[in-house]
Amino acid sequence: MVTDIKSDFDEFMRGSRVFILGAGFSAAAGIPLTSTLLRDAMSIFKKECNGIFQRVDGYAQDLEWRTEGEIDYAKFSFSELCTHLEFVELSEYAGGERWSNEGSREKLALRFYLAKCIAKSTPPPHLIPNLYIEFAKQLSDRDVVISFNWDGLLELALLQAGKRFSYNFGATGISLAKPHGSINWRLNEPRNLRGPANTLGWEAIGFAKGFIEQEIWHTNALLDRSIWDYYNPLGEVQPFLVLPGYGKAFDVRSNATLWYRPGFAFVASRDIYIIGLGLAPDDHFVRSFFLNCFPVQGKHLYIINPDKMAPENYAFALQGQDSHLLNEAFSMDHVALMKRRLEID
Repeated sequence: MVTDIKSDFDEFMRGSRVFILGAGFSAAAGIPLTSTLLRDAMSIFKKECNGIFQRVDGYAQDLEWRTEGEIDYAKFSFSELCTHLEFVELSEYAGGERWSNEGSREKLALRFYLAKCIAKSTPPPHLIPNLYIEFAKQLSDRDVVISFNWDGLLELALLQAGKRFSYNFGATGISLAKPHGSINWRLNEPRNLRGPANTLGWEAIGFAKGFIEQEIWHTNALLDRSIWDYYNPLGEVQPFLVLPGYGKAFDVRSNATLWYRPGFAFVASRDIYIIGLGLAPDDHFVRSFFLNCFPVQGKHLYIINPDKMAPENYAFALQGQDSHLLNEAFSMDHVALMKRRLEID
């Protein structure tokens, strides 16, 4: 009987995997990396949101002690800007001037244009590179995907592949956890001065249980890039994006479930794949997440990352006998590896 239980668990583990995605996963689809995202988002922000843009740009000018001239946002510290906006919100909140429970006008507008830039950069379903469709096809309901990306590329690929997915655990389909939020999420039910304002089919994810009071809502409608032309910041569309910088410590409390619950997946899986996640030395939350989940004895770990700093950044995870660093960009070769691994007894 004991042997049967062990055999059943081994079989379950063989078909259960964890996939951890970073910005490098989506790069081949043309979605901007952090180095260009702020520049591109601020360009749209400037064209479409006169007034609030000048305020955000002014705060950025303060960080560089500027009195004149334009900022090159391609070279600007995204993390420093977000941290400074967090301080501005803190100072306004102390004076009773906070815009809403979801954040200050400046942060909400910045999030909106970051999300819009990402959505507009994401290819429509019929143009998604085959790499992502094939990746989606080989996923099963036993798999857990933890994406630190804001984009909806994987969701679109899953829909194209006819796969069901859920942002919460325990629901039907592939579990897709997004600890950094998503362009098609928002904090709290959409409302206006007259009450609820749901024109996009928003649904509650189901995080508001126990110690989490504020619910996160999601809609697949915002995965459609064309929808973004009909909405403005500070309205129904207020993307929940966990921004870099020290304000992250406040943002992650709204989706804390996704920072501790995925830990069980590491225990019940055989193969773990980390794809395109840079793991910067100052990204302390993500590093703490990994330190909480590793070491994973008896697991097969594959880190797929072309960054020359990957060996150093992942040194703590590469000490195991079955840890492998594939120092290259994500490709069809890696999807083939995933399929082969499923066939190994």
